[in-house]
Amino acid sequence: MKYRLLFLLMLPMLAQAQTTWKNPIVKQGRLGSPLVETSPFVFRNKLYLLENNQRFWDVKGAKPGDYFHDDEVRVKDVNTGKIVTVALKNHGFGTVLVWKDRVYVFAGNYGTGKPWRKMTEITMTSSADLKTWTKPVTVLKASPNEFFYNTAVTRAKDKFILLYETDDRRWKPFTFRYQESNDLINWKEIPDAIYGKDKYVGGPALYYEGGWYYTLYLEALKGAYETRITRSKDLISWEDAPEGRPFVTFDPSHKNIPLIRPDIAESNASDVELCYYKGKTILYFTGSDQTTAGDLQWATFDGTPAQLFAAFFSKPETGAAPKHDADWIPVLTAPTGNVQYNNLRENDKGTKPSLQQLAFQERQLGAFVHFGPATYLKSDMLSVPAADLFNPSKLDARQWVKTAKSFGAKHVVLTAKHHNGYCLWPTKTTDYSVVKSPWKQGKGDVVAEFVAACRENDMQIGLYVSGGDKHFPCSSTPDPQGQRKLVGDIHKYFPVFMEQLRELLTNYGEISYLWFDGAYDPFGWDVTNPKTKRALGTAYGDAIAALVQDLQPKAVIMGGTQPDVRWSGSEQGWSAYPLWNVLEKGEGLAHWVGPQNSGWIPAEANIYTRNTWFWTPDSDKTLRTTDFLKKTYFRSVGQGANLLINMTPDTSGLIPAAEVERLGEFGKSIQSALSAPLATGEGQTEISLGRKQPVSLFEIEEDISAGQHVKKYEIQAFTDNTWKTVAEGESIGRRRLQGITPVETGKVRLLVKEGNQKAVIRKFAVYHPTDTNQ
Repeated sequence: MKYRLLFLLMLPMLAQAQTTWKNPIVKQGRLGSPLVETSPFVFRNKLYLLENNQRFWDVKGAKPGDYFHDDEVRVKDVNTGKIVTVALKNHGFGTVLVWKDRVYVFAGNYGTGKPWRKMTEITMTSSADLKTWTKPVTVLKASPNEFFYNTAVTRAKDKFILLYETDDRRWKPFTFRYQESNDLINWKEIPDAIYGKDKYVGGPALYYEGGWYYTLYLEALKGAYETRITRSKDLISWEDAPEGRPFVTFDPSHKNIPLIRPDIAESNASDVELCYYKGKTILYFTGSDQTTAGDLQWATFDGTPAQLFAAFFSKPETGAAPKHDADWIPVLTAPTGNVQYNNLRENDKGTKPSLQQLAFQERQLGAFVHFGPATYLKSDMLSVPAADLFNPSKLDARQWVKTAKSFGAKHVVLTAKHHNGYCLWPTKTTDYSVVKSPWKQGKGDVVAEFVAACRENDMQIGLYVSGGDKHFPCSSTPDPQGQRKLVGDIHKYFPVFMEQLRELLTNYGEISYLWFDGAYDPFGWDVTNPKTKRALGTAYGDAIAALVQDLQPKAVIMGGTQPDVRWSGSEQGWSAYPLWNVLEKGEGLAHWVGPQNSGWIPAEANIYTRNTWFWTPDSDKTLRTTDFLKKTYFRSVGQGANLLINMTPDTSGLIPAAEVERLGEFGKSIQSALSAPLATGEGQTEISLGRKQPVSLFEIEEDISAGQHVKKYEIQAFTDNTWKTVAEGESIGRRRLQGITPVETGKVRLLVKEGNQKAVIRKFAVYHPTDTNQ
């Protein structure tokens, strides 16, 4: 949700040009199982595997079809290897969907008195605890003389899509058909949504990422099969990945396949399904020879499914797979074609920070407050409910600010207006605001109470204002950068938005930080008029920036066409390393700002402490651990970036006690790690510890007031009567926190290996915290 600019395809744009494409999926091994159709899924932060177990595999000498009424669709805990539940019996070809803390299983019903695998019905059952399942209900029936095979279900933007294999005689066997639903029970055929009419396909999986429907399918080769990938915007027109880019392929040198003669070689890689778990995409698929049984295997990709899928459609000359080392959820993505750069005003901020940027970077740590109608809608940020839905009974902005102070935040950013257009202040531009809320009989002002609480607690004030407004309505499509289109009448909306911004910037005193979300922003530099196909350019965004600079000259701006601060690339709280504050001309797109931007533009990471940005019921169990938050701090603030940590008031208007406690624990853990240095050198690069003792953490600060100058450094410790290098790095910038394996020493020194004479080390400190989990 938050400023998700330019990531899915951006890192490939930075990679060195390559003439060959490399598959980014890494096979992890064979599991010695004959299972074929399996579906990994995550439920309540645990990894499970939906298995379609065919009973005949368990009976020696049995043939396919024997005991098939005993077949079952079951769930295995991947960590323990134990079967935890059986969702359906007398079913096969099952698939799984997790939606709103509930697990839904779809599978083909064998029925009674039917030949082997002549399914004419698809069944659905669901569970909230993987113990008790709802009564199976038939959700789809075959046409006369038609049979069903594999199924797949995904959640799209505002509906569910079901894929099923059919043997409809009009097309090739196993052709894919697609249906849509709003409730997972009543399904409607999508006319002309068909794939595989003219070629062999099978073993499908279906996913929706970044506006694309991705379908995995089995491609028939000469005597062999491998999984390929195709995509579509509308489920009607399809784009296959380029030739030579199989999604998963087989190993013809492998033999000894389960339940198959040991001399038969593998010639199949099929039935791939995947999920996202702990920063990686986890894939399961089967090998074998596409006959009696499978050879279950698993693989991983170090990134999100969206990144993985996009890699198969990247340009050949920049075909390196995108990489990252944490998880986030981008909405806006990098250009995939020719992007119009006309009407862009160049914006170069120079090679050192402004006074406002310097003050921002000195603060380092901030807090986000996501609060609004989405709090009452299970974090649904795009719905536009009635204005009176918003009705907090115990709202206390002082509690928010005190919670932020408990973990060391120096500024707090409130979502004054999110994508749905609801204003948390009594604006004169629309009645879609607190004036129509039962809260305080329509006389309340959340922004005013928030600002007062900040000033009372000596906290700098930030306001998030979404450019996109679903209520007006005016926004942009969520297409990749360079393909975004205007939705609504920007000429009518622009003066309304400017007046809303003027109210916020004049009615509440000094504001330190304006946060403009890039998602659904109609004022983005690349947004095009859908009729003329021409990009609107930076004119709107530049006018917005000029208004902020005129009314709040001390404020810094996150996002927009003239950003003072840029996104780090992560909603999981990390920043890239090395991290440079200065962007050279032409580098903007690679760092989540427009191509017109260059100069000093520091990075900020953000992170939601629950599994969603807004509070949802029963979500205390999803709170990030203290250790996770601490690692986040070291990988953002500790790498030279700022960090913004989200807080989520519930429907009462208070941050839940569990979240308050967790954030306080995080603050104490940071204080414990960094409050007692063994030695500190102010402006020094060599310091004595007084005696020999263990060292495991270094803190370095560059004086960035005159710019960033260190490009490479080493840290050495004096041990065994000689200087030994114990750490090294590239950028330092505002702050560098670097942990090492403990070493005994009495002296340490910092050596600048590359840089220039302007480099000034402001601080060099040495620590050995008892908790070295960084």
